[in-house]
Amino acid sequence: EVNMGINNLDYSTLTVTGSAQVLATACSPVMPSQTKGAVITVEGAPVRWRDDGTAPTATEGQLMNVGDVLTFDSWTVPEQNWKQILRAIQFIRTTATSGLLKISWYD
Repeated sequence: EVNMGINNLDYSTLTVTGSAQVLATACSPVMPSQTKGAVITVEGAPVRWRDDGTAPTATEGQLMNVGDVLTFDSWTVPEQNWKQILRAIQFIRTTATSGLLKISWYD
């Protein structure tokens, strides 16, 4: 039986500093173990991210500006599981001002 329900598992924040941080373990609280999807919103200052195992830098990686939302959608295709990417993704700030991530975790 396929569970078609999507549930919010938790809500976390992460202050994005000048050193690359792994989202799943640097946020507070940490990513729930049953996570399959997430919605991540940027506040405060721009950030960059990478999910390929290499740490982003202030000038290299995918850029997100304040107000941008990164969605790892676990509800359009319920069988999709983004857990490996969510464990790998790292963030870093792009300027002297730290960004703030707001994260909602979903199963």
